[in-house]
Amino acid sequence: MAREVGDRTVGVRWAGERLAELLGEPRYRRRWQRFSSVRRGALPRAAVAAVLAAHLVETGEVGWEHRPRSLENRVGRALNGDRLSDRTLELFVAAFEMTDEHAEELRTLRRGRPVGGRLVVAGALDGERPMPRRTVRTLQVAEHHEVGADRSPRLHVTRQLLEAVEATDRHHYVFDTDHAAVAVLTGGTPVGAFRVAGTPLCAVEILLDEPLLPGQTTHLEYRTAFAYPEPPAPEFRRGVSAGVRHLALTVRFDPAALPGAVLRARWHGVDATEPAEEQPVQLVGGQTSLAAVPDGACVLGWRWRW
Repeated sequence: MAREVGDRTVGVRWAGERLAELLGEPRYRRRWQRFSSVRRGALPRAAVAAVLAAHLVETGEVGWEHRPRSLENRVGRALNGDRLSDRTLELFVAAFEMTDEHAEELRTLRRGRPVGGRLVVAGALDGERPMPRRTVRTLQVAEHHEVGADRSPRLHVTRQLLEAVEATDRHHYVFDTDHAAVAVLTGGTPVGAFRVAGTPLCAVEILLDEPLLPGQTTHLEYRTAFAYPEPPAPEFRRGVSAGVRHLALTVRFDPAALPGAVLRARWHGVDATEPAEEQPVQLVGGQTSLAAVPDGACVLGWRWRW
């Protein structure tokens, strides 16, 4: 049952993310824009709430005296992927007169089911397997890591330049939890997931859009949404192989959960419990970043204290 609940939690985050994307499209944007002067930036909750309130009044579910402001928190929780009940989702669908395709996409995502280039890891795990032989190497990587208001990782975006070391048509993305959902944005499609034998790691198998011959390169971008049942260790590590030519990392904290101290760190290896080096850094706008040209295999990242 815990796995099923985890799938649904990740699904809510996905559905909220997709809902926010759809409301930014012209056909739906026109509906809330008449209630707002905002032309760019984040969706204005008040304007979106006004559309929902107008629909409720029109259908007779509430009286004309109903205040749109009472719906703003509900809208915020939905768009942030924190809470999105069936009833709230159907209210969005009806109020914005969403197409059948978009409505069914949101319902499917909310249930934690795969849609398009998205895969819920816990629901897709296909037993244990040894880690496959490495067929590509990373030349460049940029990662953006977000920590939510619950002090747990919320979102992780990875952009990589890969080079084939032998003929291949896939890449394996490895991380340390099954409370996650992976969406490949460019370069491939997630086709399955498995637990790496003898480890707590999970691997998502990504089928590349185009097979590679040795020496050929491709860009891959994927997004991981997390739904940890409890906050993990307060740190973010990135293992770097010797072939990486450039590394760029960013970690961002929700304004409601800013740490008391953040330390940039370097570990001797992925199994090291304590960093070999660390130094304090200051957050700017709730985030910090680093860029490096690694001088060999290493593990870089941050630790923080609440």
